[in-house]
Amino acid sequence: MTSNLVQSLHKKELSEITRWWKEVDFEKKLPFARSRIVELYFWVVGVYFEPQNVEARKFLTKVIALVSVMDEIYDAYATFEELEVFTGAIERRDMSCIAELPDYMQIFYRTILTVVDEIEEEIAKDGRSYRVYYAKESLKAVARAYFEEARWFNEGYTPTMDEYLPAAIVSSGYPMLSTVSLLGMGDIVTKETFEWLFNDAKIVRASATLCRFMDDIVTGKV
Repeated sequence: MTSNLVQSLHKKELSEITRWWKEVDFEKKLPFARSRIVELYFWVVGVYFEPQNVEARKFLTKVIALVSVMDEIYDAYATFEELEVFTGAIERRDMSCIAELPDYMQIFYRTILTVVDEIEEEIAKDGRSYRVYYAKESLKAVARAYFEEARWFNEGYTPTMDEYLPAAIVSSGYPMLSTVSLLGMGDIVTKETFEWLFNDAKIVRASATLCRFMDDIVTGKV
């Protein structure tokens, strides 16, 4: 496939993803949610541009967009009491939990469950539904890490480095994104690949640690 055809494919994907984002309508329903969908898609193209990774790019872009909103919920918008309930709902991952949540969280919760279910349905066509388990578990881990950091803030507690780093590596999102990035890839990815990721792969931990510290340096106050 020529470079022009690849570019046309990317334009088509971006159009589809942008349309999905508009249909979700977070900008109206959740005013605190930043509109970064184009930026995020181009970030994902930098991960893998190849034509065979169409579905992988779509899946990863959608999940990054949703987790970015979830980060805003934990970091700046929700009360600590709301976050307790929300984290429990993410852990259970059951639509019956939705009545326990405030309206704005219901909107987000319904959307993220729907997107994950749609991904599972799509990859099940190729007999790869086992992969979604790892994505679900990694999303739960991110929610737990976000909540741990929210708890420290709520209590006015400064964690030690030994306490901070395990949560911070997970809350960086990079281990989770490493997992989600593989969902839509072909047979080059196996169950053993996901097991390797979930057994604290050194390269993932090192990369996440570096990215976490870089983010902290940029956003930290002197």
